[in-house]
Amino acid sequence: MLTFDTLRKANVARLPQFKNKRGLPAHSQPDGSDWSLSGWSNAVLGELGEAANLIKKIERGDFTLEEMREELGKELADVQTYLDILAFRSGVDLGRATESKWNEVQQKGGLRSAHPKQYTDNDPGKR
Repeated sequence: MLTFDTLRKANVARLPQFKNKRGLPAHSQPDGSDWSLSGWSNAVLGELGEAANLIKKIERGDFTLEEMREELGKELADVQTYLDILAFRSGVDLGRATESKWNEVQQKGGLRSAHPKQYTDNDPGKR
C-alpha cells in the first residue's frame, strides 16, 4: 500500500526527471522550485478539472461509472500526486496534516468513527 511518505520520496526523486512535450527538462530546478506555489496549485486544479470533466460525462450519460472508473482513478491519482508536490514545495507534511485535520474534525463534530490508522484494506467501505 502506498503511504504519504513513500509518495513524497518518489515525487522528490522523480521531479528532476520530468520532461516536457519537446523532450526537454520540465523544471530548471531539480526540486521543482522553479514553479511558484500558484503554478503547483494550477497543476492540481488542472488535474481536478480533468476528473470533473469525466464525472460530468458520466452524469450526463456518455459513459457509465463502471466504464470510466479506471480513467477516473488515474485522474484522481494525478490530483494526489500534484497535491503532494504542492505540499512538498510548501513545506507541509501532507500525511501529518491530514491526520491532524481528521482528528480536529472528529473532535469538533463529536464523531465516533475510528482513527484513520485503524482502517485496513479489508474495510467494507473500500472498493
